[in-house]
Amino acid sequence: MSFLDTLLGRKRESSSAVAKERLLTVLVHDRVKLTPDMLEAMQREIVAVISKYVDIVDPDAIQVSLLRGEEADHLQADIPVRRSRS
Repeated sequence: MSFLDTLLGRKRESSSAVAKERLLTVLVHDRVKLTPDMLEAMQREIVAVISKYVDIVDPDAIQVSLLRGEEADHLQADIPVRRSRS
């Protein structure tokens, strides 16, 4: 961790934490039976539907991911939309 990171309060994740997060992601995808190709196809369809109603800022900035929950897994989508100027 650099001095600047320490000064700004940024923390770097340990390699074990990153590995644990990746393993949990693989487990969630396996449980839901959603391959990366299917997730990408679903993301494209979500973008197409949402684009009918709002202006999306940057289609490449969209992130769709599966998260592990206590009782159920969750599909999370982070889609930046443009503010209207009225």
